[in-house]
Amino acid sequence: MNLIKAAPPLLKLWGTCGKYNSNVPNFQKLRESGDIEAEKDLIWRESGIWAENTAKALRINFEIEGEENIPESGPLMVYANHQGLADILAVYYLFRNHFQIGFISKEEWRKMPVLSNAIEYTRSIFLERENSRAAIKAIGEAGELLAQGFSLAIFPEGTRARGNAPGEFKLAAFKFAEKAGVPILPLTIDGSYKVFEIDNNYHPDETVKITVHPLVHIEELEKPERKQAYNNIVETITSTIK
Repeated sequence: MNLIKAAPPLLKLWGTCGKYNSNVPNFQKLRESGDIEAEKDLIWRESGIWAENTAKALRINFEIEGEENIPESGPLMVYANHQGLADILAVYYLFRNHFQIGFISKEEWRKMPVLSNAIEYTRSIFLERENSRAAIKAIGEAGELLAQGFSLAIFPEGTRARGNAPGEFKLAAFKFAEKAGVPILPLTIDGSYKVFEIDNNYHPDETVKITVHPLVHIEELEKPERKQAYNNIVETITSTIK
């Protein structure tokens, strides 16, 4: 990415994350108190404010279809395709009128202090890719959070496609929902790569379309039926990318 051109939007992103991080003492206090409902409510409100402020600062427009498919409450797992850096913002923006959402996030983000704090206090989990032992640990951590009523999102491709051609979806990613016994909400994010990934430069005033598909109750399926359900979810997510 051209750092000279990217500097202004990145500084804006840092600024909005900094404002989010100003609530860290409140997040810590609620986590220590064990008041899970109040913690979820604070995460939901603050991440929604962050998403709206960041979308405005970066001049990203979101078009949402199928929002009625989001249930009144979690827990659930969101599975979405991954075109670009703006996808995380897209998910938080979508859930700003609904409930708390966290992420199964790649370990590399832990090395960036401002972003890592923002990720940590949304009840997200850092996942070290290509490490099977770490993956098992992350699945266990996710199961504990989901059992407490927190919701999580994951990008099964594992890395950005940087275009509208989806990468390979790792079926192992569905273990998070399967082990926890929670439903899956499939999302299609289309056009997000145009913001940062085209020619590695920042392009404002792009429109990112988010399509929310019907909830899939994989927890109600027998084990032999689940693999086909996962394949159907991948097809549903990728079929609406233009």
